Amino acid sequence: MKRTQKTGDVVGIKTVTDEDELMLISNKGKIIRLKAADIPVQGRSTQGVRLITVDEEDEKVVAIAKWPRRNSRNKD
Repeated sequence: MKRTQKTGDVVGIKTVTDEDELMLISNKGKIIRLKAADIPVQGRSTQGVRLITVDEEDEKVVAIAKWPRRNSRNKD
């Protein structure tokens, strides 16, 4: 990954499939849940994709969780 002053630090990496979801949580209580299929696939020489925008200078992403796809055989 290409890290620059503009892109900032890499907070975390998760291996996902299109059926998975990700949850990102900031230290200010912001929570974003998104489908992995909605994240654009990037080439090798890119700087990545921004998944969350922090609003305050001292706000940081503190947790990233992968929500695996549901097993279609399980009934809710």
